[in-house]
Amino acid sequence: MRRSGVPARGIPLGWRLGLTTAVIVTLVFGSLTAILQKRDLERSREAREQLLAEALAPLALDIESASLFERIEERMASYERAYVGRPSGGLQILLRDASGHVVANPGDQRPEERPDGALYAKMSVRSPLLAGGLGVLEVWQTHCDWQDLQKRRWRGWALSLAVAAISIVLSLYAVHHLLVGRPLRRLLDGVTQMEQGYWSGMAIPRGAWEMRWLAYRFRNLGGQLEETVRRLLDAERRATLTAGSQAPAQNGPAPHPGTAVVHRSEEAFRKKTLRRYLLSRLRSLESRKPSGTAAAALAEEVWKDDVPAAERLGDNALKIRLDDAAFRILDPAAFETVQAGLQSLGASRKKWLRHRESELKAVLRKAGLKPRLLQSRAKHAASVWRKMQSKGLSLEQIHDIFAFRVIFATEHECYTALAALHKEFEPVLLRFKDYIAEPKPNGYQSLHTCIRSADGIIFEVQIRTMDMHTRAEGGDPAHWRYKAERTFRMPAPRWSRRLRKRWLLSKSASAPRPDFHQSRIVD
Repeated sequence: MRRSGVPARGIPLGWRLGLTTAVIVTLVFGSLTAILQKRDLERSREAREQLLAEALAPLALDIESASLFERIEERMASYERAYVGRPSGGLQILLRDASGHVVANPGDQRPEERPDGALYAKMSVRSPLLAGGLGVLEVWQTHCDWQDLQKRRWRGWALSLAVAAISIVLSLYAVHHLLVGRPLRRLLDGVTQMEQGYWSGMAIPRGAWEMRWLAYRFRNLGGQLEETVRRLLDAERRATLTAGSQAPAQNGPAPHPGTAVVHRSEEAFRKKTLRRYLLSRLRSLESRKPSGTAAAALAEEVWKDDVPAAERLGDNALKIRLDDAAFRILDPAAFETVQAGLQSLGASRKKWLRHRESELKAVLRKAGLKPRLLQSRAKHAASVWRKMQSKGLSLEQIHDIFAFRVIFATEHECYTALAALHKEFEPVLLRFKDYIAEPKPNGYQSLHTCIRSADGIIFEVQIRTMDMHTRAEGGDPAHWRYKAERTFRMPAPRWSRRLRKRWLLSKSASAPRPDFHQSRIVD
């Protein structure tokens, strides 16, 4: 009995590929060669009939010069014997008068209508012996090699087409067996081993580079699975350690120093000026319809330049409005699609976040933990679309639409909180990253995990210490810093660049990451 969900076996890929290609090629090539052969046979028939007509010229002269009708019949019989060798040799001659009646037929028992497919020619003659003085000399030939030639040519065409089809089937099957079939079987054997728990033992088969590349990716996937499980087990082992034996790690770089020192009142004035400018850009963009080159140009400037400026300013609400307003102008269809998808996640995203936040507090309180800070955020439409495009994902594959950040005093509390969350919620495999034990090249440290809530929605939780948080928000790992370097490179208008340049000179090194809501102290 076949297991439920297991696909049934069918025609092997090699035979299916060969048969499908053979049918297509045979139809195309056969139709083309049939048309060419038909035209060639028609040209050959026309040439033979032209020769037959030219052979009638001497007979037509004899008929026109004959003084007696018996002389005409005698010349026609002589013509048959001369060209065929015997009276019934397959050549038939008729002489018709102006009214179409047969007046001379050397073979009295022969039909007066030519059969289909016979070679045929005719020629006009003038003679006083014919009614009206005009007549038509007709000749056709039935018993000749023309019909046999046609049959041989079509039999050869059919045979060559069949040989070509069989050759295509066999060659494609052989190529598939060597380049795809055999490597695919080895790949399937490796996948079977992965299903049995041997994830990293897949060999790279010979054959087509796509199969070798696929086997390589499967082997990497197995390695990632093993590495993820290893990190999860290592994180659980760290959580069992006592707080006294776990010293806070300081693997990251020193806090990034400020880039400029400005007077506090001047800094406040510049922030206010920049915010007023961004608000005017937002009002201008929100009042436009998603059509016209002017609206698209403004939206692209906002998308590439003003959104990161609002992010550095620390105004999350303004940044989201600018981002979505530009997205609505640049790609209205995608904006509506993403918005509809986000709305389908729940009637109230804020209410959902508050409910999950209460659950997180309860889980951490049950584990005897008290975080220093708890932050939450929900991605907006433009941010979701940007991630979908950069990683080639669908909306359902974006697991950090909802995200929380939990900040503790010590590294031990981070791992203990991770173990508590994984015990209460279902973790998503391959979505766990331990950047505390293995920091990013820029010094970023944090625990990242994706877990599934009771209603089936997956959300992300980041866990870190206060020192890690300070470095991440103000130092080299700062979100707004690498995001601006990687995404927003469109030059802005000259006058707005001067305004933002003055602000950048006075930006604070500890600017908060605006994606998350303002930090709250957990009771």
